[in-house]
Amino acid sequence: MAFGKQLGLFLRFIYGYLIGFIFISIIYIVVGITVILFRPEPFSIFVVEYIQEVDHFKLKITLLGHLVMGLFGVVEWMKCKNEIRRRKKKRRKRTYE
Repeated sequence: MAFGKQLGLFLRFIYGYLIGFIFISIIYIVVGITVILFRPEPFSIFVVEYIQEVDHFKLKITLLGHLVMGLFGVVEWMKCKNEIRRRKKKRRKRTYE
């Protein structure tokens, strides 16, 4: 039973990380469209960085972007832990007569 709870927490963290990935991907796509249409100078917003090199252009997610995705994962993990606690307390409060 303990393995199931730990697996559930891990999967909930992955779920939150993927939600963060979708959030960052939307920003990434918008920046990518901007780069294609306007060819701006190299710039960096906090989660996505655009680099211009001699032979190619590079768009990448920064370390802060990965930390934001991890933060989404930690938030989902905490939500799951709180749900487990609430269910446990609910079972204890029941009186069987």
